[in-house]
Amino acid sequence: MYRPICYERVSSFDQVLSGSGLDDQRSIIEQFLDDNPENFTKNRIYITDEGVSAFKNANISAESNLGKFLQDVRGRKYGKGDALIVTSLDRLSRRSSWSENTIQFIVTSDIVIYDISTGLVLKKDDNFSKILMEIILQRSHNESLMKSVRAKVAWQNKINKAVANGDVVTSRMPFWLENVDGKYSVIKEQAELIVNCFNWYVKGLSTGEIIKKLNKPKWHMVTVSRLIRDRRLLGEHKRSNDEAVPNVYPIIVDSDLFVTANRMMDSVMIQKKKPAEKMEYVPEVVEKIFQLYDTGVGTGAIVKQIPSGWSTVNVLRVLRDKDVVEQRIIDNLTFERVNLKLSKNGVANRIRKDIKIAADDYITNLFPRILKCGCCNGNIAIHYNHVRAKYVICRNREEKKSCNAKSFQYIRIEENILKVVKNVDFQKLMNEGRADKSSILDSLRIELSSLREEEKLYQEKIAERKAAGKKASIAFMEGLTDVQDRIDELEDRLSHEQVESEIPAFDFNLYDVLDPTNVELRAKVRKELRLVLSSVKYILDDKRIFISLKYFNEVLSHLIVINNKRFGGEVLQEISITEKNGERIYDIKELGKTVFRVVVTIDAYDMWTLSLSRDKTVEAVGPYLDLLKRENLDLVVNEDQIEWID
Repeated sequence: MYRPICYERVSSFDQVLSGSGLDDQRSIIEQFLDDNPENFTKNRIYITDEGVSAFKNANISAESNLGKFLQDVRGRKYGKGDALIVTSLDRLSRRSSWSENTIQFIVTSDIVIYDISTGLVLKKDDNFSKILMEIILQRSHNESLMKSVRAKVAWQNKINKAVANGDVVTSRMPFWLENVDGKYSVIKEQAELIVNCFNWYVKGLSTGEIIKKLNKPKWHMVTVSRLIRDRRLLGEHKRSNDEAVPNVYPIIVDSDLFVTANRMMDSVMIQKKKPAEKMEYVPEVVEKIFQLYDTGVGTGAIVKQIPSGWSTVNVLRVLRDKDVVEQRIIDNLTFERVNLKLSKNGVANRIRKDIKIAADDYITNLFPRILKCGCCNGNIAIHYNHVRAKYVICRNREEKKSCNAKSFQYIRIEENILKVVKNVDFQKLMNEGRADKSSILDSLRIELSSLREEEKLYQEKIAERKAAGKKASIAFMEGLTDVQDRIDELEDRLSHEQVESEIPAFDFNLYDVLDPTNVELRAKVRKELRLVLSSVKYILDDKRIFISLKYFNEVLSHLIVINNKRFGGEVLQEISITEKNGERIYDIKELGKTVFRVVVTIDAYDMWTLSLSRDKTVEAVGPYLDLLKRENLDLVVNEDQIEWID
């Protein structure tokens, strides 16, 4: 008899709210078990996933309950004698049979799968059942593809109806509109308020003065600025592909008033961005700057070879300033050659307008936006102590007091991260397993649109409970947080996929990059790091800094362990996890030398090889074996199973 493990899943928000999908699956599974008491024990285990899709593999992520079950299977918590019961195989996967490996992994782990809808029983020793499984999965995958196509058509139909009849496109709408019987209706008070804002702005009031005049706590200057730019007030709807569709919403602001206000805001922005005062050029100094840069000298080194008072920013300004040609200090051929070199090195055409040396002339952080606290996933800030040493601190700890992560010296991670990244073959890494870019972008946009709708529904339900004097349920709050996290991840992924650029070579001189005054080179490296690194997270533990590097291509990740003791900063261990050819490779280096390597077959975790440095013993690498336990690998090692590394 088998111990039954019952898996239920619904993918849509409506199904989660109504409970109908889960209730139906639970009833079908329980009836099936009651009808077959001779095959199953009475010890029933239930695994449930709410609001996760199998088409995008969300149901097998590490955060999902099915994903946790798969980790337990790898850890031998489940195996022979267990049966996974599902109403249909598409509850487990909707991927094409060509790429499906989740079901195969479960079956090869000696777990029997029962598909109630078809009567199919998948067993490790039944090859014919595998053929039937592939047919069923291919059908489910094709159904999901058709749903994706239908979703695009449905959105187009909604927009067409909105243009023709004023029908509501989505429940997520501007604050000045409401849904009345499926049609857009203007909220008169809000519309009058918006028109007043435009009129006041055209009459010369600043956004700050308008806010004071409105006297509304929830309104800020940025609220007014965004309203002035919001083309929905002209009736336009902007689609995910940036296409603007007219006549979707009711028109609130006259087009002439809108254009006038926007022209005035443009002129204000031009004033804010007005060019710096012209510098008085000394021809001999300008000629030397161009000559040094043309021969390969960096801006930081140039500053040291010209009269005092210059900054790297001002050197770059001179190199970009066409006035040096008009004043006949530099010939046009030299100017164009130097500027081409600047562009190739990643230096922007527009340089900051500072004309004095300031703290801003230095690039302090090479990992903005991607360096985050590993405890709370919060953003970080760079602070200086009394001796101008840079420290990394979690902003949630600093501002909200909601995180206990300690601070540490920034210098201890920058050089060590650069050394690791410099040794990665990105030409090979970033080209592995890449799909057609247009199809990736389309699927990401569709998924993002769906998630935003789901976010709106959660927010409405929470608001309804608060309006009724009830507490927002934990399930709703957790669901909203999960959806918003997925939206952030998708937006970052979409932004990255839309970038067209060459794969960076990282052929920089390490010690030149470490010079904070070398603005030009650090700007280039910072830009290139952002193209390959999706996140850099840190955790402090007992005088050690753990740095986790995640790349946009998920076949490689790094973990760097850094000594955080006084006078420390060196790398204690460098751990890389690589996936290729159906294998996962754990490689641990000490002082640049591999001392421990495990190669595991991904779909069969009992197939592994261990390589160990000859100056290590099994007892000495106990912490590394413990690390593998965190990866749900519990290796029992005998010395006769070890391949020794000389």
